[in-house]
Amino acid sequence: MQPDPTFRTLWREYRRERFRSELVSDWAVAVLYRLPSLWLVARLVPTGMSPTAVTLAALPVALAMPLAALLLPPGAAALATVLLAVAFQILDCVDGGLARATGRSSSKGAALDFVIDMAQWGLFYTSIGIVADRMAGTDEGTGLFWTVVAVAAAWLRLYARVVRDARPASVAPGTAAPLGHSAQGGFVVLAERALAGMSGALPIFFGIAALAGVVPAMVIFVLLYALLDVGDAVWTSFRNWPGDAA
Repeated sequence: MQPDPTFRTLWREYRRERFRSELVSDWAVAVLYRLPSLWLVARLVPTGMSPTAVTLAALPVALAMPLAALLLPPGAAALATVLLAVAFQILDCVDGGLARATGRSSSKGAALDFVIDMAQWGLFYTSIGIVADRMAGTDEGTGLFWTVVAVAAAWLRLYARVVRDARPASVAPGTAAPLGHSAQGGFVVLAERALAGMSGALPIFFGIAALAGVVPAMVIFVLLYALLDVGDAVWTSFRNWPGDAA
């Protein structure tokens, strides 16, 4: 059966099958990037472009972020980093959407997407730190202080993912998220879901911080976010380990 690549059909199917679950698990992606990504998917399906090609196309976008942060004037560096980060997020949605629309999903493609996605977060966090150091002022520069803090935040983010992946896959296949979900109800669950889906909004937050002239505060924010991520990963991964008595 030939796939129907029209944007209207893709959007209708997404709203019917995935929108609610993604709004819970990854709200920023659902709200900010899914719509433009489906528009691109509708235009890429007729070209025969593979999902892997889209994934690989996102890599130079990620690599360009620290280069833009280093080489452009500080204000332009911040703007370029935001635009590149947003472009990456859209492409990160496109490859999966294209795979589903064309029936070309594969475990190898998913693994490649994961590797490039994790690299992107490290590059994006580092770029925030570089811009923060450069915007600190020409007379009172901070050297590499904020860059080092941002790299530490990136390392913590990756470490949190490693901790989650150490948990047996049979526990919750395909449900990994930046912050896990509690089985309890109420405010805690809402807070966890809000934090879990916040990653995709970080480029927007960075843009707001740059406009307000408080990029160092953004570095502190991503560091605290990463620390929360690690704490949540450890807690949710080792709580009620499968096979252990409750």
